[in-house]
Amino acid sequence: MLTRKRTASSNAGGRHSEPDAVSSRLLPMLLEGMEERGRINVLDAGTGAQSTVDFFAGYHARIHFVDLLGCMFVTDPPEELDAATAAQAFKQYLSLPEGLVFDVCLFWDTFHHIDLVALEGLSRALAPHIDRRTLGYGFGALHAGARAGDPTLNSGREYYRYGILKGTHLLLRPGECTTPYHAHTQQQLTEHFPALTIQRATLLQEGRLELLFGRS
Repeated sequence: MLTRKRTASSNAGGRHSEPDAVSSRLLPMLLEGMEERGRINVLDAGTGAQSTVDFFAGYHARIHFVDLLGCMFVTDPPEELDAATAAQAFKQYLSLPEGLVFDVCLFWDTFHHIDLVALEGLSRALAPHIDRRTLGYGFGALHAGARAGDPTLNSGREYYRYGILKGTHLLLRPGECTTPYHAHTQQQLTEHFPALTIQRATLLQEGRLELLFGRS
């Protein structure tokens, strides 16, 4: 389970602007052995964080920051969408070099802002860039509880930008997100994101799960 500790901030009254330092059980497993791989390629599918850049400065790493929440199929999805069309859209949006294979994919909470059809498209778009050594990290939900297009889904839910603080801790910064929230369970992620499979899961707060992905 993740445990949270509020970090110090000069803005004592600005509770929503303060970052949280969060300990993780699965992050060390994600990073284990990465130093021995030599040069590593990292996909950060969130909004990007300086702490992640600073952390991977200790590796021979190249980080590809691609904010999936900026893709139009996420921010303004069409009423009718098939996985093949979504895959082509994500492929163009990602613009990844041919032959690039990721060692680490940091998905954070982005899966929960992509509906299941689009998620399957994302899986197809990323599949050529994933091999047996690729590991992924992100969050799941214990229970499905969101319907696409419901404007009340984000009501009362805090949105965070994620970064790696150190090998055992994440840094969470409160942010804003206007896209609907879809609570995808492990079963849904397994079915609609076959590019990687869930290897480990630990319980988080608010009914969510910390997930470690690998190639079966």
